[in-house]
Amino acid sequence: MKKNVYPLCLIVILLLINTFACIAQDGRYRSQALFILDIASDARSAGMGDVGAATSADAMSQKWNPSKYIFAPSSKGASVSYTPWLNRIEKGMNIGLLSGYVRLENKSAIGFSATYLSIGGMDLRDYAGNYEGTVSTEEYAIDVSYSHRLGDHFSGGITLRYANTFKIESTGGVNGVLRPSPAFAGDVAFFYTKPVEAFNKTTNLAFGTCLSNLGTKVKLSGDEEVFLPMNWRLGVTWDINLDAKNALSTSFDINKSLVPLTYDRNLTVLEAVGKSFGNSRDFVWATGLEYSFMRAAMLRAGYHHSRSSRGYRYFTLGAGLVYKSLKFDTSYLLATSNINTPFSNTFRVSMSYVWN
Repeated sequence: MKKNVYPLCLIVILLLINTFACIAQDGRYRSQALFILDIASDARSAGMGDVGAATSADAMSQKWNPSKYIFAPSSKGASVSYTPWLNRIEKGMNIGLLSGYVRLENKSAIGFSATYLSIGGMDLRDYAGNYEGTVSTEEYAIDVSYSHRLGDHFSGGITLRYANTFKIESTGGVNGVLRPSPAFAGDVAFFYTKPVEAFNKTTNLAFGTCLSNLGTKVKLSGDEEVFLPMNWRLGVTWDINLDAKNALSTSFDINKSLVPLTYDRNLTVLEAVGKSFGNSRDFVWATGLEYSFMRAAMLRAGYHHSRSSRGYRYFTLGAGLVYKSLKFDTSYLLATSNINTPFSNTFRVSMSYVWN
């Protein structure tokens, strides 16, 4: 059994080397719409540096990798999460997430999620600068997934998503009005997990990958169209049972944006994905730890590293508590770069319920 550990560890080492080689180079931002599709809205993953491709399945796996639902310990689960957003600038801006799953006969699973972002009030003014009133702006996304067992240790899943944002357009050259700007997208995900023996202890090694937000462009103003935050996530998680009461989990995720650095309005989605691989600088990595005591209390920490000082870099802390079928999670973010994230110095909270 121990022989199986070495090739898997070699794969992990190669992934680490490739990632550090990529992030050592510089990168630039892109113009993207509906960025709520690329935000870690649940407190568990947020407390581990925003990892989730290969972590153990829970009710909040829809965003990260829905194919994990096949290996969830419970047959059904649901969760709700709340995240303040830029509250130091303006109150009332927040993100809400509702997600869950139902596993069917241990062979397939159906998942769902709904994400809502309240951006707060926005002042409208005419071309002379005169105040014309305030409107509330928002973004939301609704999706459903189907996952299927492809082997004893392997599963795959797909997600279909509808998302909408609101853009401001001028009417008659004077007032700004809100217009809906919908989008359709899909995800493709795979997950592999297998028990292995290492250091005379029972461990579990898992690999996960997800191609997310592959879909239509979004109109922001006039005829201007931008891509969704298309992304390729690849992750590995190693769970170690230290003894009968204590367990440790370590995770590592690599993220590759599938939106090209140079915007070309004539590119199709498939052409944009292909062109995005022309720049090897565009990788982001994250790593996280989760310590569990009797599967009832958890402590978490993580680090998220974007390409350069132009991107987000931050530490995260988190904790979880399980009481019967209820689970409570919280996380806190500490920025370490000159560019603060919208979640700097904010708490995120999640509550889950599972049916055994």
